[in-house]
Amino acid sequence: MNNAMRNADCRAVEGNSSVAGNGARNDLYAAIPGKNRLTVQSIAEKTQPVATVDAEPPKARLQALLPGAFFPEPLLDSDQAAAILQLHPKTLQKMARRGDIRALQIGKVWRFRASVLDEWILQKLAG
Repeated sequence: MNNAMRNADCRAVEGNSSVAGNGARNDLYAAIPGKNRLTVQSIAEKTQPVATVDAEPPKARLQALLPGAFFPEPLLDSDQAAAILQLHPKTLQKMARRGDIRALQIGKVWRFRASVLDEWILQKLAG
């Protein structure tokens, strides 16, 4: 190692480096009081919502604001409903066509309410 390299290393340790990036980084350290190094957050950490302990679901918050308002139950498609009942989607669609289970057909797509599926299960268990 020659003397020029030793001098460059000493300047880098002192913060007076001839390397372009080190001077800017040292200036940035000086601009942040109490920080001796930079901490970098990943994109996932920046985009994750901060959860609060007393956070209400949006539907509950709306119902508190508008007590008489109607909030329809979300509809499930045949794949989601079949997953709940552990059936094949085509079997569930046939049952809906026969009238064994209540459903709504919009075009070619069958829609089911989760509450109707629950009632059907309870009816089958009781019967």
